Amino acid sequence: MPSWNIHIAHAERLFSRGGAMARTVADRNAFLFGSLVPDIPVGYMTPGIESPIAYRTTHFAKPAFIPKPREREFWDAYVVRAAQDAAYAGSDVLQADSKDAGTARPTVASRLGAPLIAASSLKLEVDRVSRVHYPQRYEGVGVPPQEGSKLDEAVSPADIARSLFDFELGVWVHLLADCIWNTRVNEFLDREGIAPSEEFRVKKQGDFDAFGKTLSIDLVPRATPRLIATAAAFPQYSIDERAVLMTVGVAHETVRGNTFPSGPVRYRLLTSEFFDSVFEEVAERADALLEGRLQDACLVETS
Repeated sequence: MPSWNIHIAHAERLFSRGGAMARTVADRNAFLFGSLVPDIPVGYMTPGIESPIAYRTTHFAKPAFIPKPREREFWDAYVVRAAQDAAYAGSDVLQADSKDAGTARPTVASRLGAPLIAASSLKLEVDRVSRVHYPQRYEGVGVPPQEGSKLDEAVSPADIARSLFDFELGVWVHLLADCIWNTRVNEFLDREGIAPSEEFRVKKQGDFDAFGKTLSIDLVPRATPRLIATAAAFPQYSIDERAVLMTVGVAHETVRGNTFPSGPVRYRLLTSEFFDSVFEEVAERADALLEGRLQDACLVETS
């Protein structure tokens, strides 16, 4: 299974490639946190989960040696409604002098132009702390921008509706990524004539861990009042403040400890071509499916 360094890398890739996801998501902090969410209540990554929820429930997957989450089921049950709510909550950004203002049917595109809420960054965190300890080094050097850093002081129901859509898109991308990765692993097994076994599982997970270390990641979620309120409002299962704080801590340690290997990566089962291909496939599929499904639901403008 992809680990959190891979899921974080998927989020960063979607932001950097400038596709449908990058154009749609306004609260990148909520999206990044959401991309970790299905694993939180399972209890293995986030410590202290009092009432764990089975993987088959959080991931919409039948029990199997290599389960494949039903991402479309989550999309239909949660993302569509969140998109509708976000569109109406964001319709106030329509230009007041537009001939359609007040009469046009709100769409997700109505949110375009809303302030970007950024996740945090290890580079920005190091820069901030260094400015405190070594101010003389930064004389005349401007402060790097941290978009959205002051947007969380007051959280309204409309704010939560906007962020919940981005949060659920992150959850959906996690399920989509797991589905694609696991499908491709199953196909690899079939091609190579390998029967699922404990030995295979150990080698596969070792290869995923090795691949994750090759990814350069920097973004970490911020435990803001807005994120905490959004996580509590997640309709599939509410995530309390303690779980948010613990998850943010684990995410920080995941990114900080993701040191690039010093030598060539040697996989025991899979290949570098396999990992590079599937990693990019996840980004391409996520952007294509998002754009197509929002158009099909008439939640984006097509002209």
